[in-house]
Amino acid sequence: MALKEYTFLPTEEHVKLLGRTFMLEDCRVLSLSGAGVEFKYTGTKLTVTFYGDSTTETPADSPEPWRDLARVAVIVDGIMQLDTVIKKPKEVFEVCGLDESIAPAEHVVRIIKLSEPRMSTTGLGEIKILAEGPAEPTALSERYIEFIGDSITCGYGVDAPDEWHPFSTGTENVTKAFSYKTAQKLKADYSMVSYSGHGLTSGYTSDPEIPKLEELVQPYYGIFAYSYNTFRGLKMESRKWDFASERKPDTIVINLGTNDDSYCQQDELKRETFCEDYVDFLEQVHDLNPDSRIVVAFGLMGDGLFEAEKEAVEQFKENSGFTDVHIVRLTPQNFEKYGYGADWHPSPMSHEVASDELAQFIKSLGGKYAF
Repeated sequence: MALKEYTFLPTEEHVKLLGRTFMLEDCRVLSLSGAGVEFKYTGTKLTVTFYGDSTTETPADSPEPWRDLARVAVIVDGIMQLDTVIKKPKEVFEVCGLDESIAPAEHVVRIIKLSEPRMSTTGLGEIKILAEGPAEPTALSERYIEFIGDSITCGYGVDAPDEWHPFSTGTENVTKAFSYKTAQKLKADYSMVSYSGHGLTSGYTSDPEIPKLEELVQPYYGIFAYSYNTFRGLKMESRKWDFASERKPDTIVINLGTNDDSYCQQDELKRETFCEDYVDFLEQVHDLNPDSRIVVAFGLMGDGLFEAEKEAVEQFKENSGFTDVHIVRLTPQNFEKYGYGADWHPSPMSHEVASDELAQFIKSLGGKYAF
């Protein structure tokens, strides 16, 4: 069959949605880690357009804020064919590996944002393919997991060579994080709601006497996303997430507490407050997702607050009467064996180990994950 050029926007007619996204004019807004689309087509050539947020609009003679730019990827048939940060208000990429010299074949394309929302947002615009017919969305998995977390869930610094490298969106890669890997191992679609440095009682603080109250997850769970920057004049936090009409996860994994530990440490009163805040957050998540199983996972960057989280789970069960909530202790990262990513965050292998543990735990709970 002769090939023809097809041009389309990433609407649900042509793509499957990955995570929290929405259409704005001529593009799909991607802010949270892992947010994106997936589609299939039979053909060769592929061209993708991205739009930058307000960070990319700096004057030409000003230093460009590379650390705050959105990192994106185009993955074709499981192989990353494009991995870049968006430096300009509009960028068009002819994705390598698919050209007219290649025999037409069915390809599965996944386009996602690798970095987290606070530092950047991007828009996925027009997509062009040389194909036998229009692009089609890939099938929905029967399994759908939402991950709520902090830098660990985002894949913070996972592409940095060692712990001495500071944060950069250029080394943040959710595809190497335990969250994304767990979804892959469970053959599940996913959504990520994660913010580096955030907690439930305090964000990360260098002074345990001063909690970081401006970096709490609770205010951001019910909105689309939170970002320092704007996209086409729109603040991400101004848009609520419509839990009633959007796809509902069957399982929600919460991995929080690492940043709270910098504040709570061994103080029993602080730990009690953390436990109460965790119970309140479980109630918030459950109220918005009443049919979703909840899995509390903790321990990859230290497990000092595990017992407080265990107590929170038991209190929540008693208060709510909802019993499909579970807790799993992840093995703390082994630096001597696997090394570190940036700022002492988990390395790719540490994430791999954690994803094995979490995937096996979720499988053990039965239901649609018992395969």
